[in-house]
Amino acid sequence: MDKYDRMLLSALLENGRASYADLARKVNLSAPAVAERVAKLEASGVITGYEAKIDLSKIGLPIQCMIELRLHQNDSQKVYDELVKIPQLTECFRVTGDPCVMMKGAVGSMPELEELINRVAKFGFSKTSIVLSSAIEKRVPLSHIENNGK
Repeated sequence: MDKYDRMLLSALLENGRASYADLARKVNLSAPAVAERVAKLEASGVITGYEAKIDLSKIGLPIQCMIELRLHQNDSQKVYDELVKIPQLTECFRVTGDPCVMMKGAVGSMPELEELINRVAKFGFSKTSIVLSSAIEKRVPLSHIENNGK
């Protein structure tokens, strides 16, 4: 993986539908070279798929939140099996530190947020933060490649 691969990944995160010609202009390679690199990234499992970016507020989910959860019980798999059934949760991470689980959620109203919090709280102590804005969108860290001169 070199700086061109990372630049390609970054460009694809920005626009997963970009043509090879567009990507080539962004990373200063030929379109065939870009096509070959993308194919290799897909074949090696680095690129696992493509997805649309969705403005959740435009589909009726203007309130996004982060929920930390410290589990009451030791059978965490049972909890994860229950959390996956909650449609308002968009992501769920097992983490180190005080909370065992960090989740992202999206809801349409404050009463719906309260209902989500109550539903999650039955599994342990929870702490919820409402997302005001995103300071950094999904991206590929480039600095360690650039700093190593590759």
